[in-house]
Amino acid sequence: MQPHSPTPFGDTRDFHSAFAELYPRLVSYGRRYGATYPEDIAQEAFVILMQREEPVEHPTAFLYGTVRTLSLTERRPMKNQNLSLESVMEPGRNADAEDHLLNREVRERMRTLSPTFREALWLFVVEGLSIREIAEILSIPEATVKTRIHRAKAQLRDQLNPGGAHVLV
Repeated sequence: MQPHSPTPFGDTRDFHSAFAELYPRLVSYGRRYGATYPEDIAQEAFVILMQREEPVEHPTAFLYGTVRTLSLTERRPMKNQNLSLESVMEPGRNADAEDHLLNREVRERMRTLSPTFREALWLFVVEGLSIREIAEILSIPEATVKTRIHRAKAQLRDQLNPGGAHVLV
């Protein structure tokens, strides 16, 4: 085991770099859960991480899990409302017209997935997290994460390619 770093991400420069990269993503993730103040929640997650006495093996996963918990706790009175993935997915940057149509169709189809499949796929594809990090965030086994991602992709593929062919493929 390596000696305890000054921050969970290494030295101060590494921390600033990680913060700059993760903060906007964590704000977006909090917004996905209907947080009223996702910026505050993202900052609070970093504070909680920094105040831990025990080092965290996967600080990025810890941050996502903390933002998720804080956001769900904040919005508990609204817990039966459906969250729209549409509200957090951003249109492709500098995509041509065909890519834009496909992105919009994929976003629309993702909304039909169950929340458990949609969340696992979102964290894997959009947020770029590893299977292990997703398992930590969702507090489920890695095999379950893999299964959810596989099933979500299969459902999307079936929706986008009924009969095996699609005009945009």
